[in-house]
Amino acid sequence: MKQFLIEFSIIAIIFIGLKIFWNDTIRYWLGQSIIGINAFVCMLYMFGVFNQAIPAELAYPKIFLHGLVAIIIHTLFNLQNNKK
Repeated sequence: MKQFLIEFSIIAIIFIGLKIFWNDTIRYWLGQSIIGINAFVCMLYMFGVFNQAIPAELAYPKIFLHGLVAIIIHTLFNLQNNKK
């Protein structure tokens, strides 16, 4: 129960902080960092497959998932910028 309260309070603080300071610049940099992290994870999984540290059948779905998330977020940002 103590762990739940700590995690809940951290999430609440992050939510309140974002609600206060949220603007277009923060949204842009947060989106770009999420895209970058997902692209980096894809490269790490590919590196693991090439070095035979991760079986290919376990890595390919994760590469697909992270690549798809990066593409979706990039597309959403482009659509939002085109509306403005």
